[in-house]
Amino acid sequence: MKRCTVVGQVGRARRMTRMIGGLLGAVLSCGIAQAADGSGAPRWEAGIAAGVGHVPDYPGADRSRTRGIVLPMFIYRGPVLRIDQGGIRGRVLDSPNWEFDFSATGGFNAKDNAARDGMPPIDYLFGLGPQWVYKGLQSQGSGPTLHLKLRAMMSTDMKRIDSRGFSIDPEVRWRLPGVAGTPATLSVSVQPTWASRALHRTFYQVDPSEATAQRPAYRARAGYLGTEVGATLSHRMSRDLSWFVAARGMSLHGAANTDSPLLRERSQLSVGAGVVWTPWRSGASAAD
Repeated sequence: MKRCTVVGQVGRARRMTRMIGGLLGAVLSCGIAQAADGSGAPRWEAGIAAGVGHVPDYPGADRSRTRGIVLPMFIYRGPVLRIDQGGIRGRVLDSPNWEFDFSATGGFNAKDNAARDGMPPIDYLFGLGPQWVYKGLQSQGSGPTLHLKLRAMMSTDMKRIDSRGFSIDPEVRWRLPGVAGTPATLSVSVQPTWASRALHRTFYQVDPSEATAQRPAYRARAGYLGTEVGATLSHRMSRDLSWFVAARGMSLHGAANTDSPLLRERSQLSVGAGVVWTPWRSGASAAD
């Protein structure tokens, strides 16, 4: 699931999270956030992010689309409240080795997908929940961090909100500044996902009333959803301007619902690129 988000002002944060999840997916949102981040960063920054990406409709879909977006962006690096690549986070515990916080993340949406013809579209998905982060393996901003995320998943059509169960997402992220002797930063990640039946049903269930000769009825079940491997190369060219390129591969081999007629591809690739322009910032630096 969508895993990194960049959001606008706090009052619009949830809408922005859903937009990114639906329009560009985690590839672009991760890249925007990482390109905008850096050491000695100001307490807050504001500006515009623009990106384009080619992303699948949903995990296992056989259709991908090229989409672009331009959106206002706000990053805040407070001692407790954070709005950054982790979404909106309230840090409850922050020590040299451990961090515990609550965060929000975006998901997927799909309309006009041929495999789902005659079925309801997949609405925007978003998740809320705690996150435990282990930072003890890092050295001077480089090295791996371990993230364990538990999300209560929900969907919305902008008129109502429905529960979609939950997901468990352990993730390893590795940040490599100055890659290959350049000023660019390479960030890589690996994240398997397990989810409840309610979330799998959103993607893979085919009710008897929706069955056709090419799409037999199928009852989705809980379990392993898939594993994502991502890489983002980013560089801050100046105080105001950053760029990024990103790629994300997803493997659904061995997933709990590989027999679903809606799971048509077991390997997927998303790519994206963009720029971040932040001409407005605070004079004070973030504490960490």
